Amino acid sequence: MAMMDNREFLISHIRNSFITSDDTGMCEMIIDVDDEKNRSGAYTSDSGMESSDSEMSNSYDILPDMDYGAHRRRSNTSQRLERMKKEKRNQSRVKNITWKDTNVDFDVTEKSQLFEKKSLPDPETTCSFPSISRLSEQLHTSASMGENPFLEYAKFDGKASVGVATKKIDIFLTMALPDDRPYPISVVVVSTAKIQDLIGLICWQYTIEMREPMLHENTDMYCLHIAEDDGEVDTDFPSLDSREPISKFGFTKLALVEKDVPTHTSRNTIIVTVNIPHRGFNKFQIENANVTMKEILEKVLKRRKIKVRPGQCYNLEKQSVMGVPVDLEATIASMDTLDFVLVRENSSRGDSEVMEDTKTSKMAESLTSHQYKSYIVSMVHKLRTNTEVQLGVSGEKVEIDPVVGKGSARLFRQRAVTYAADNIAACDIMEDKDGGKSVFRLTYFSGHEFKHHDFEAETNTCNEIVQKFNNILELRLSPVRKEYVAIRDRKMLRKRDSLMF
Repeated sequence: MAMMDNREFLISHIRNSFITSDDTGMCEMIIDVDDEKNRSGAYTSDSGMESSDSEMSNSYDILPDMDYGAHRRRSNTSQRLERMKKEKRNQSRVKNITWKDTNVDFDVTEKSQLFEKKSLPDPETTCSFPSISRLSEQLHTSASMGENPFLEYAKFDGKASVGVATKKIDIFLTMALPDDRPYPISVVVVSTAKIQDLIGLICWQYTIEMREPMLHENTDMYCLHIAEDDGEVDTDFPSLDSREPISKFGFTKLALVEKDVPTHTSRNTIIVTVNIPHRGFNKFQIENANVTMKEILEKVLKRRKIKVRPGQCYNLEKQSVMGVPVDLEATIASMDTLDFVLVRENSSRGDSEVMEDTKTSKMAESLTSHQYKSYIVSMVHKLRTNTEVQLGVSGEKVEIDPVVGKGSARLFRQRAVTYAADNIAACDIMEDKDGGKSVFRLTYFSGHEFKHHDFEAETNTCNEIVQKFNNILELRLSPVRKEYVAIRDRKMLRKRDSLMF
């Protein structure tokens, strides 16, 4: 009770209460004490301390931690009152109607008056009404188009799927008309579909867009190949396996190709074959015979990723005429053949009869590859001169023994090493040098990573060693070889995708 009689406490309590609850701003006004002590400017509290009126007349500072912005926060009461006003205003717009069942029965005459038949104007005499509705016209048009034989593959269309992972692929149509071939169609397929499902979806979209010519109703007549950005089919790789899922491949551009080339394609398309000695061949599809041989040469160098160094020059020869380069400015039409050979200037493509004998004895060579054979080659080093070594190859192991000479230094002498055949991952030709020499790389698995040795020898010797290693790897197919091929394929796919983007 003593506090309730204390005027200073009451005034302080009132000021504190108004700071946090008053919306009108009246808490900023001064609450005066009407007595002589206030008018004198000072008074004495019950505690005996003298207080000035200036201390009590000022309101408390509003600090940032009191959660106030530019305007004072409204009280809960005012907010609740405003919500009640809004609810009342909204309820005034709602009208409740009570449903009541009626027992009145209408006779036939009254029902006929309620549902009186009306006569429609004659469409032939009235221009405001069309003779046929838009829906009927669309139904008639769709019926005249005939049934889509690939309708079962429409469920793989990603454009009509919601909440499902999809993939967009540009498809070049090799069977389309010449004017339409350079322009791919965009197909959105669900990621769970397989390659065969994608082929059916392409055929379904092709038919829906009413493209020409018509497709075969059997999707097994078509396959998908990797395509370049300009639509050229990459024949170096086989067609995609129709049983594999779409998610396994990262290609964004593919080509739909007929397995049996139709007649109209054979008339308009020319297939040029370029053989690379000891390296296989490449086939190129061209539209007309006015393409120059220089363009064919550029295509081969680009496809094989051959870098022409200063002083080097490549040319084309007819398969049937050895040692006579063709005129690069001449066209395909002026040639009497479509089979050519890529050769480097000042080099020979080798004896064709020997190559044929090699092909016929391929099986015998594969069976004898496991027999031990040694070669004298030079091991290539980056920071010092090459060292001569003896390379022994068999189906069980690979031995590298240094050939010690009188003048060889002990500091840089190559150590003898042996690798198990199951640890060998690959053996490839890396470079063809002038003077009839080449460099090949032997890749092996050591510890937890892949390493390699580079060797230099005569081109024929390098080709023989590489062929021997490849025959051994193909027959053994060790886990190291499988892992290396998988890593190489993934790198090739990423590189191709990055080039496309």
